[in-house]
Amino acid sequence: MNDVPKNPGDLDARQLGILVQMLNAPDQKTRDVAARALKKMDPEKVSVLLRDQALSRDALVFFAMHASGRKDWVESLLSNPSLPEEGRVTLTPLVQEDSPAEEAAEDESGLNISQRIARMSVGEKIKLAMKGDKEARTILIKDPNREVFMSVLSNPGIKENEVEMFSKNTGTKADILRAIARNREWVSNRNIMLSLVMNPKTPVEISVRFLPRLMKKDLEFIMTSRALPMAVRTNARRLVQAKAKGR
Repeated sequence: MNDVPKNPGDLDARQLGILVQMLNAPDQKTRDVAARALKKMDPEKVSVLLRDQALSRDALVFFAMHASGRKDWVESLLSNPSLPEEGRVTLTPLVQEDSPAEEAAEDESGLNISQRIARMSVGEKIKLAMKGDKEARTILIKDPNREVFMSVLSNPGIKENEVEMFSKNTGTKADILRAIARNREWVSNRNIMLSLVMNPKTPVEISVRFLPRLMKKDLEFIMTSRALPMAVRTNARRLVQAKAKGR
Protein backbone atom coordinates (compact mmCIF):
# COMPACT_ATOMS: atom_id res chain seq x y z
CA MET A 1 0.00 0.00 0.00
CA ASN A 2 2.99 2.30 0.58
CA ASP A 3 3.85 1.84 -3.09
CA VAL A 4 0.75 3.80 -4.17
CA PRO A 5 1.01 7.65 -4.40
CA LYS A 6 -1.33 9.68 -2.19
CA ASN A 7 -2.52 11.61 -5.24
CA PRO A 8 -4.41 9.17 -7.56
CA GLY A 9 -3.56 11.39 -10.51
CA ASP A 10 0.11 10.46 -10.12
CA LEU A 11 -0.41 6.72 -10.55
CA ASP A 12 1.42 4.82 -13.28
CA ALA A 13 0.22 1.54 -14.82
CA ARG A 14 2.02 -0.66 -12.30
CA GLN A 15 0.57 1.25 -9.35
CA LEU A 16 -2.91 1.18 -10.88
CA GLY A 17 -2.57 -2.59 -11.00
CA ILE A 18 -1.68 -2.60 -7.30
CA LEU A 19 -4.81 -0.59 -6.50
CA VAL A 20 -6.99 -3.11 -8.31
CA GLN A 21 -5.24 -5.92 -6.44
CA MET A 22 -5.97 -4.12 -3.16
CA LEU A 23 -9.69 -4.37 -3.88
CA ASN A 24 -9.38 -8.07 -3.05
CA ALA A 25 -7.40 -7.56 0.16
CA PRO A 26 -8.57 -9.56 3.22
CA ASP A 27 -9.11 -6.46 5.37
CA GLN A 28 -11.91 -3.97 4.75
CA LYS A 29 -9.71 -0.94 5.40
CA THR A 30 -7.37 -1.74 2.52
CA ARG A 31 -10.30 -2.40 0.20
CA ASP A 32 -11.86 0.93 1.14
CA VAL A 33 -8.61 2.81 0.51
CA ALA A 34 -8.33 1.27 -2.95
CA ALA A 35 -11.97 1.96 -3.80
CA ARG A 36 -11.68 5.62 -2.78
CA ALA A 37 -8.47 6.08 -4.75
CA LEU A 38 -9.97 4.55 -7.88
CA LYS A 39 -13.09 6.69 -7.53
CA LYS A 40 -10.97 9.87 -7.38
CA MET A 41 -9.03 9.06 -10.53
CA ASP A 42 -9.60 11.15 -13.64
CA PRO A 43 -11.33 8.84 -16.18
CA GLU A 44 -9.23 10.36 -18.98
CA LYS A 45 -6.06 9.54 -17.05
CA VAL A 46 -7.35 5.99 -16.66
CA SER A 47 -7.96 5.83 -20.41
CA VAL A 48 -4.30 6.64 -21.05
CA LEU A 49 -3.08 4.04 -18.55
CA LEU A 50 -5.29 1.37 -20.10
CA ARG A 51 -3.11 1.49 -23.20
CA ASP A 52 0.01 0.64 -21.18
CA GLN A 53 1.20 -2.95 -21.74
CA ALA A 54 2.65 -2.91 -18.20
CA LEU A 55 -0.84 -2.88 -16.71
CA SER A 56 -1.58 -6.15 -14.91
CA ARG A 57 -3.92 -8.77 -16.32
CA ASP A 58 -6.29 -8.41 -13.37
CA ALA A 59 -6.46 -4.64 -13.86
CA LEU A 60 -7.21 -5.00 -17.59
CA VAL A 61 -10.03 -7.45 -16.88
CA PHE A 62 -11.36 -5.26 -14.05
CA PHE A 63 -11.60 -2.15 -16.24
CA ALA A 64 -13.07 -4.17 -19.11
CA MET A 65 -15.89 -5.11 -16.73
CA HIS A 66 -16.42 -1.44 -15.85
CA ALA A 67 -15.98 0.09 -19.31
CA SER A 68 -19.68 0.40 -20.15
CA GLY A 69 -20.44 4.00 -21.10
CA ARG A 70 -16.74 4.84 -21.53
CA LYS A 71 -16.01 4.58 -25.24
CA ASP A 72 -12.45 5.82 -24.66
CA TRP A 73 -11.80 3.02 -22.15
CA VAL A 74 -13.10 0.42 -24.60
CA GLU A 75 -10.83 1.74 -27.36
CA SER A 76 -7.81 1.92 -25.06
CA LEU A 77 -8.32 -1.61 -23.77
CA LEU A 78 -8.79 -3.08 -27.24
CA SER A 79 -5.63 -1.37 -28.47
CA ASN A 80 -3.60 -2.91 -25.62
CA PRO A 81 -1.84 -6.13 -26.81
CA SER A 82 -1.77 -7.33 -23.18
CA LEU A 83 -5.57 -7.49 -22.94
CA PRO A 84 -6.44 -11.14 -22.19
CA GLU A 85 -9.13 -12.99 -24.11
CA GLU A 86 -11.43 -12.78 -21.09
CA GLY A 87 -11.35 -8.98 -21.31
CA ARG A 88 -11.89 -9.00 -25.05
CA VAL A 89 -14.97 -11.18 -24.68
CA THR A 90 -16.33 -8.80 -22.04
CA LEU A 91 -15.88 -5.83 -24.36
CA THR A 92 -17.35 -7.45 -27.49
CA PRO A 93 -21.01 -6.58 -26.66
CA LEU A 94 -19.97 -2.95 -26.09
CA VAL A 95 -18.24 -2.79 -29.47
CA GLN A 96 -21.20 -4.38 -31.23
CA GLU A 97 -23.74 -1.87 -29.93
CA ASP A 98 -25.36 -0.09 -32.85
CA SER A 99 -24.99 3.65 -33.28
CA PRO A 100 -27.57 4.54 -36.00
CA ALA A 101 -27.08 8.28 -35.69
CA GLU A 102 -23.31 8.01 -36.16
CA GLU A 103 -23.70 5.64 -39.11
CA ALA A 104 -26.20 7.98 -40.75
CA ALA A 105 -23.83 10.91 -40.32
CA GLU A 106 -21.06 8.91 -41.99
CA ASP A 107 -23.32 7.95 -44.89
CA GLU A 108 -24.15 11.61 -45.47
CA SER A 109 -20.55 12.74 -45.37
CA GLY A 110 -19.86 11.86 -49.00
CA LEU A 111 -16.65 10.03 -48.10
CA ASN A 112 -15.84 6.66 -49.63
CA ILE A 113 -15.33 3.60 -47.42
CA SER A 114 -11.53 3.92 -47.32
CA GLN A 115 -11.75 7.56 -46.26
CA ARG A 116 -14.33 6.80 -43.58
CA ILE A 117 -12.24 3.97 -42.18
CA ALA A 118 -9.17 6.20 -42.09
CA ARG A 119 -11.07 8.55 -39.76
CA MET A 120 -12.32 5.83 -37.43
CA SER A 121 -11.07 5.07 -33.94
CA VAL A 122 -9.76 1.59 -33.13
CA GLY A 123 -13.06 0.67 -31.48
CA GLU A 124 -15.06 1.77 -34.51
CA LYS A 125 -12.79 -0.22 -36.82
CA ILE A 126 -13.23 -3.34 -34.69
CA LYS A 127 -17.00 -2.91 -34.79
CA LEU A 128 -16.93 -2.53 -38.59
CA ALA A 129 -14.55 -5.48 -38.96
CA MET A 130 -17.03 -7.73 -37.14
CA LYS A 131 -20.17 -6.42 -38.86
CA GLY A 132 -19.14 -4.77 -42.14
CA ASP A 133 -19.45 -5.97 -45.72
CA LYS A 134 -16.83 -7.54 -47.99
CA GLU A 135 -15.39 -4.17 -49.04
CA ALA A 136 -14.84 -3.16 -45.44
CA ARG A 137 -13.34 -6.55 -44.58
CA THR A 138 -10.91 -6.33 -47.49
CA ILE A 139 -9.63 -3.00 -46.19
CA LEU A 140 -9.59 -3.82 -42.48
CA ILE A 141 -7.75 -7.14 -42.91
CA LYS A 142 -4.74 -4.95 -43.79
CA ASP A 143 -5.06 -2.68 -40.74
CA PRO A 144 -1.86 -2.46 -38.65
CA ASN A 145 -3.76 -2.99 -35.37
CA ARG A 146 -3.97 -6.70 -34.47
CA GLU A 147 -7.33 -6.36 -32.72
CA VAL A 148 -8.77 -4.84 -35.89
CA PHE A 149 -7.46 -7.27 -38.49
CA MET A 150 -8.16 -10.34 -36.33
CA SER A 151 -11.75 -9.15 -35.80
CA VAL A 152 -12.37 -9.53 -39.54
CA LEU A 153 -12.22 -13.31 -39.12
CA SER A 154 -15.03 -13.09 -36.53
CA ASN A 155 -17.39 -11.48 -39.04
CA PRO A 156 -20.31 -13.91 -39.60
CA GLY A 157 -20.63 -12.70 -43.19
CA ILE A 158 -17.17 -13.79 -44.27
CA LYS A 159 -17.19 -16.26 -47.18
CA GLU A 160 -14.78 -19.08 -47.99
CA ASN A 161 -13.69 -17.37 -51.21
CA GLU A 162 -12.55 -14.39 -49.12
CA VAL A 163 -10.65 -16.69 -46.77
CA GLU A 164 -9.02 -18.29 -49.79
CA MET A 165 -8.01 -14.84 -51.05
CA PHE A 166 -6.49 -13.98 -47.65
CA SER A 167 -4.67 -17.33 -47.66
CA LYS A 168 -3.16 -16.66 -51.09
CA ASN A 169 -2.10 -13.08 -50.45
CA THR A 170 1.58 -12.84 -49.54
CA GLY A 171 0.78 -9.58 -47.76
CA THR A 172 -1.49 -11.34 -45.26
CA LYS A 173 -0.14 -11.25 -41.72
CA ALA A 174 1.12 -14.47 -40.13
CA ASP A 175 -1.40 -14.19 -37.26
CA ILE A 176 -4.25 -14.29 -39.78
CA LEU A 177 -2.76 -17.27 -41.60
CA ARG A 178 -2.41 -19.12 -38.28
CA ALA A 179 -6.03 -18.36 -37.37
CA ILE A 180 -7.25 -19.63 -40.74
CA ALA A 181 -5.20 -22.80 -40.32
CA ARG A 182 -6.82 -23.43 -36.91
CA ASN A 183 -10.32 -23.28 -38.37
CA ARG A 184 -11.26 -26.87 -39.29
CA GLU A 185 -14.15 -25.84 -41.50
CA TRP A 186 -11.99 -23.53 -43.59
CA VAL A 187 -9.07 -25.92 -44.04
CA SER A 188 -11.47 -28.70 -45.02
CA ASN A 189 -11.76 -26.63 -48.20
CA ARG A 190 -8.95 -27.96 -50.40
CA ASN A 191 -8.38 -24.60 -52.12
CA ILE A 192 -7.88 -22.80 -48.81
CA MET A 193 -5.53 -25.47 -47.47
CA LEU A 194 -3.51 -25.48 -50.70
CA SER A 195 -3.39 -21.68 -50.72
CA LEU A 196 -1.93 -21.70 -47.22
CA VAL A 197 0.80 -24.15 -48.20
CA MET A 198 1.58 -22.24 -51.39
CA ASN A 199 1.90 -18.92 -49.52
CA PRO A 200 5.58 -18.38 -48.62
CA LYS A 201 4.49 -16.24 -45.65
CA THR A 202 2.62 -19.12 -43.99
CA PRO A 203 4.59 -20.37 -40.95
CA VAL A 204 6.58 -23.45 -41.99
CA GLU A 205 5.13 -25.71 -39.30
CA ILE A 206 1.62 -25.08 -40.66
CA SER A 207 2.57 -25.77 -44.29
CA VAL A 208 4.41 -28.96 -43.35
CA ARG A 209 1.42 -30.17 -41.32
CA PHE A 210 -0.89 -29.89 -44.33
CA LEU A 211 1.46 -31.48 -46.90
CA PRO A 212 0.32 -35.10 -46.32
CA ARG A 213 -3.24 -34.05 -47.18
CA LEU A 214 -2.30 -32.71 -50.63
CA MET A 215 -2.47 -34.48 -53.97
CA LYS A 216 0.69 -35.81 -55.62
CA LYS A 217 0.57 -33.24 -58.41
CA ASP A 218 0.46 -30.43 -55.82
CA LEU A 219 3.40 -31.91 -53.92
CA GLU A 220 5.41 -32.18 -57.13
CA PHE A 221 4.82 -28.51 -57.85
CA ILE A 222 5.64 -27.49 -54.28
CA MET A 223 8.93 -29.38 -54.16
CA THR A 224 10.19 -27.41 -57.19
CA SER A 225 8.88 -23.98 -56.18
CA ARG A 226 11.78 -21.70 -55.25
CA ALA A 227 9.34 -19.23 -53.72
CA LEU A 228 8.64 -21.60 -50.82
CA PRO A 229 10.87 -22.29 -47.79
CA MET A 230 13.39 -25.11 -48.15
CA ALA A 231 11.80 -27.09 -45.30
CA VAL A 232 8.46 -27.14 -47.12
CA ARG A 233 10.04 -28.23 -50.41
CA THR A 234 12.11 -30.92 -48.72
CA ASN A 235 9.11 -32.41 -46.93
CA ALA A 236 7.09 -32.33 -50.14
CA ARG A 237 9.87 -34.22 -51.93
CA ARG A 238 9.97 -36.87 -49.21
CA LEU A 239 6.22 -37.40 -49.49
CA VAL A 240 6.43 -37.75 -53.29
CA GLN A 241 9.23 -40.29 -52.92
CA ALA A 242 7.28 -42.19 -50.29
CA LYS A 243 4.21 -42.31 -52.52
CA ALA A 244 6.36 -43.63 -55.39
CA LYS A 245 7.79 -46.42 -53.21
CA GLY A 246 4.34 -47.33 -51.98
CA ARG A 247 3.07 -48.22 -55.43
